[in-house]
Amino acid sequence: MKRIVNYGFLAGLALFFAGCAVPQQPRTGEAELISQSGSPGLDDSEASVVEEDIEVTLPSMAYVNDRIFEYGRKLERWKELDSQSIDQELDNEEVAGMVQCFRDLQQVMNGYGSLRSAMLQARKIAAAKKISNDEILDLQKNDIDFLESECGRMLEDPDARSIGWSRREDGAGLAQLETLIDRYAASGEYGEVVRVWKQIPDDQIDRVQLRTRVLYGNGLIYLHQEEKAAEVYRQIIEQMSTSKKQATDIVSLRKILGDIYTASGNYGDAKMQYRKISADYANIGRMEEWSKLQLSILEKSAPGSAELTEYSSLLRNYLGFQPQFDGFRVARQAEKFLTDYPYSPVVSNVRYIKLAAMDGAYFWFNRVLAEADKLKAEKKFEESVELLETVSPDILNNETQTAVKEKNEEVLLAREVEKETERMEMIQELQRQWNDGMLLVNDGRYDEAIIVFSKLLDTEYGTKAEEKIKGVSLQAAKSDRRKAADLFIRSTKTADLESKKKLLVESRKLLNSILVKYPDVEIGSKVVGNIARVEQEMLAIDPNLLLISGQSESVDGEGQSPVEEMPGSVRP
Repeated sequence: MKRIVNYGFLAGLALFFAGCAVPQQPRTGEAELISQSGSPGLDDSEASVVEEDIEVTLPSMAYVNDRIFEYGRKLERWKELDSQSIDQELDNEEVAGMVQCFRDLQQVMNGYGSLRSAMLQARKIAAAKKISNDEILDLQKNDIDFLESECGRMLEDPDARSIGWSRREDGAGLAQLETLIDRYAASGEYGEVVRVWKQIPDDQIDRVQLRTRVLYGNGLIYLHQEEKAAEVYRQIIEQMSTSKKQATDIVSLRKILGDIYTASGNYGDAKMQYRKISADYANIGRMEEWSKLQLSILEKSAPGSAELTEYSSLLRNYLGFQPQFDGFRVARQAEKFLTDYPYSPVVSNVRYIKLAAMDGAYFWFNRVLAEADKLKAEKKFEESVELLETVSPDILNNETQTAVKEKNEEVLLAREVEKETERMEMIQELQRQWNDGMLLVNDGRYDEAIIVFSKLLDTEYGTKAEEKIKGVSLQAAKSDRRKAADLFIRSTKTADLESKKKLLVESRKLLNSILVKYPDVEIGSKVVGNIARVEQEMLAIDPNLLLISGQSESVDGEGQSPVEEMPGSVRP
């Protein structure tokens, strides 16, 4: 019987295991299943599986035991949900769902149990062939179908207390604390990471996700609490070493996915997967070299030696390196170590530390300069200067100290230029207003001009405007005095008594307005004399005319004539 390997099925199986188990270690059975599945593009022997007779290949006993163990855990989880549902009022659909979930779970679990029994009886390869290849594939397909079902997803995650028939949220508090730790770690607030960790109840610690534990351990490193951090990492490694849930072999999964892309003609995505595999192996090589050098200095140096002590200090500062606080200190310390111990077995590691610290410091420093430029562009010069002042010269090197000094001078110069520009714009605006006032003066619109010049009194044009107001007031007073004189002369030349009275009243009113609008004008005494002369003429014509004109001015809003308080005025 010939069979073509179904790479779509293998891809689904591989991707499922990747999604279910990250970030745990690969289970023995899963890793073997992947290796047994085969994929194109590796070597001639593996490529030959296509269109050739495939013998019945049994999964390893470790894999089968692992699946039975996992389904045993799912069964316990189902029992837990079933127990919680006793106090709940479930409808018929939910009850049927629980029953069907149990049946599907039992079917897969019993299938692996039967397979295990058959494998225990098969002591020879010949006996193993009695187990049908189709039966194994069907069992694995049922396994995947169950895990991808709603029931399987619910039972897969032991922390999903908010999911299921009980509708309870027992894990909400822990999830919230883990989210806070994640956010504080992302923003570099490591003190808050430790503070939130301490809020996790002791009986919930075992349920904390691996990612959260790592973030807590990293927070302790950044806070230079190395002993506590070491204990956290020791516990993580110990737990991962003894746990049945080990992380999936990502490299193997990438290989299968890349092979599938190649077989289907999707060469671009295939290249991407293979490059990532190469990068993973390159990283592994670098880590191996790093570890060898670390081991070398530990084996060759006596405890307490100056070289080992200095290297430990450098490594400690590098592990807790935060550019915004450390700047180029770690790089300087690494440079000093290279100078003091040029033949140290860890020279390569120290060079790496130096370059990594330099890259981190420059990345931070360039962001500071970019932010200062942004604030300068927004004309927030004070904020830009304050930002630059927060950078301590002690954590900078000579180059960056010079850069900060130059940037600070650049911002200060920009601030002065902006101030001068604003001042020039203000001067131009004041000059424009002054010109408008002068045009009004030229047009004889003295009162409007005085209003314009009055607005300049509290500006740099203040003294100049004050003098101009005095001059314009005198011009306006003289103009009104001439008009009043013209009215008075016309009154002396007319024979009509009513016209004479009207002209005299208007002349007196105009003269009074001069003293009201321009009280400090230098011709004020002359105006007072003119008013006395007009009032004398008015009394000669009609003794009541002055009283009537005064009442008329009051009605018009002028009020009592100012000359009534002035000595020399003629009273009726």
